Amino acid sequence: MPFPIPSKALRRIALLGTLTLGALTACSPLPETIEKSVSFAAVDTGSTRLGRASRALGNPGDGRSGFRILPDGVEALAFRLALSSMATETIDAQYYLLHDDISGHLFAQALLKAADRGVRVRLLLDDMDTRQYDDMMRALDAHPNIEIRLFNPFRRDRSKAVGALLEFKRINRRMHNKSTTFDNQVTILGGRNIGDEYFSARDDSNYDDLDVLAAGPVAQQVSTSFDGYWNSPHAIPATVLVGEDPAAFGVAEARSRLAALVEEARDTPYGAALETSLASALQKGQVKLVWAPGTVYADPPEKAAGALDFDDTLSGAMLPYLRAAETSLHLASAYFVPRKAGTQLFTDMEARGVDVTILTNSMEATDVPSVHGHYAHSRDELLEAGVDLWELKPKKGHQAARERFGLGLSQSSLHAKAYVIDRERVFIGSFNWDPRSAVINSEMGVMIESPLLATRLADGFEAYLPGAAFELALDEDGQIEWLDRSDPNTWYLYRNEPHDSLWRAMSTWFLGLVPIGGQL
Repeated sequence: MPFPIPSKALRRIALLGTLTLGALTACSPLPETIEKSVSFAAVDTGSTRLGRASRALGNPGDGRSGFRILPDGVEALAFRLALSSMATETIDAQYYLLHDDISGHLFAQALLKAADRGVRVRLLLDDMDTRQYDDMMRALDAHPNIEIRLFNPFRRDRSKAVGALLEFKRINRRMHNKSTTFDNQVTILGGRNIGDEYFSARDDSNYDDLDVLAAGPVAQQVSTSFDGYWNSPHAIPATVLVGEDPAAFGVAEARSRLAALVEEARDTPYGAALETSLASALQKGQVKLVWAPGTVYADPPEKAAGALDFDDTLSGAMLPYLRAAETSLHLASAYFVPRKAGTQLFTDMEARGVDVTILTNSMEATDVPSVHGHYAHSRDELLEAGVDLWELKPKKGHQAARERFGLGLSQSSLHAKAYVIDRERVFIGSFNWDPRSAVINSEMGVMIESPLLATRLADGFEAYLPGAAFELALDEDGQIEWLDRSDPNTWYLYRNEPHDSLWRAMSTWFLGLVPIGGQL
């Protein structure tokens, strides 16, 4: 079954002292044996600064966790930086992407400053986009309090394209999990990678995304999942991959370079927007959390080897929740490819009286046209079944996170992955409703049993849709039409799919014909 699993089962591995990695090296991408230390999340951290802050934020001590949903990109990064500054024992970060940009620099420097204070930092990255940072990873990994591991890595002696061709079955499976946990007391998880577009920091285009901050038992559940990945045979020490280079810069130079980059960032309007007093507010119990039961679900790391039955995956664990829905489902998925099984699930829900509302990207808003091309095959059947289907427009009238800090307007694209069931429970995580999340990549998220948060999110979702998205419907001839209700005084009806580029429309249609739906 997906996580959570008993941490005792993981700790038995510690008896070995080190792990010999054989499964991943079957195709000889790495040395035959690799030794690495086994480590686990810190325990007995209740007396730390963040442990005390958790109690000050209202922790009832009865097994519930405290939650705060983070739709605001600026706030989502500010919380990560504030919590990093408060950590005294450990920071465990797990991400699919970490970019070389303003937010990436701020995040990396926060980890380095924590390590300089004596905090143990474990950084686990999927290797999809790390090769260009090999020099910086080598330098940071040399810090006595920082260790970096890469999940399911590419060989450094050949190109990624060649590696993908020669080892497609392995390379195709990526770690899509996203979380940062501080002192095993507070965690942030959800849909955001570390990069400017996830935190409203770009001037051209930003993602609409969701994270959730959680204090209490959920943080320990995330740590259990993290430990499973960190100690798995698929997590390789970065130094094994990037090697040693006597001419490369070291920790001192890395510290200097990051400090200069962060200084540049703080001179920008976005950098100024991050100057908050969140750390003080957290410590004083001035940040409001909703305390409710919560369960973290994560694919076990064995999914990277294709060694799981569907029932043992996160998607398999989520199906009973959806099948038990009685009144409503609100679903947001940046990449939505339901295919036959998903389409049948939603049509069956409508047939038994569940009101299903789905938001995904429009043709012009998506950053993966092939996904839109294959999703389009399901639209008619979903609409015929009564599903309320919405597609995010590429340009919105405003972006609250940017306008609030005087950052100006930008285009937007949906990146959130969340759903609300019966206005009683909320799931937020990295899981898209597509075959890649369901059966290929590893994913994680948290199910929150809170009618208060569920109703807030559902109400906000419904209020957001008319101004931000096209509403799809079938006309009297069974043809799809797109309704734009962003202007309350003038509605626009499109009988052909809205697009700015004929080339994009044609290429999206063509990609929808290519038989790659199971890989999307």
